[in-house]
Amino acid sequence: MMFIVTLAIVWFFLYWIIGGVFFACVALLRLRRLRKARFSCLFSLSAAICALGAAWGSTVWIERAAVGCLENLPRGKEALLLVFECGFFQFIFSAMAGLLVLIVIGFGLLKLSSWKDRTWLTAFAERLELNSEAEGENN
Repeated sequence: MMFIVTLAIVWFFLYWIIGGVFFACVALLRLRRLRKARFSCLFSLSAAICALGAAWGSTVWIERAAVGCLENLPRGKEALLLVFECGFFQFIFSAMAGLLVLIVIGFGLLKLSSWKDRTWLTAFAERLELNSEAEGENN
């Protein structure tokens, strides 16, 4: 259980940093206006859930794949050798699967957190333009 929790914490920070940078770039390239607090909170929660799911899934998958591998290992170093000798593919694949799920969820959250209302600055600029056009017509 301690291995799953430690792995989930490590993957959460990796997912949070990598995904956060990725979606910051996506938001800038799309020039979308976001409700940043909503996206940030939901993305952090999603990263934690994906990290926990990926850590649990990789542990279960490694345990299933390592049944025959444990018989050939020397005693005392099973946990570390189990991950790197018997289940490295499962370990990496589950981390990548968790990141891909997080990216798919992130695009949904990006859509959910975007808004099309004008900012106060845009509304103010439009009022200034209308006032200057009205004054120009009066002259």
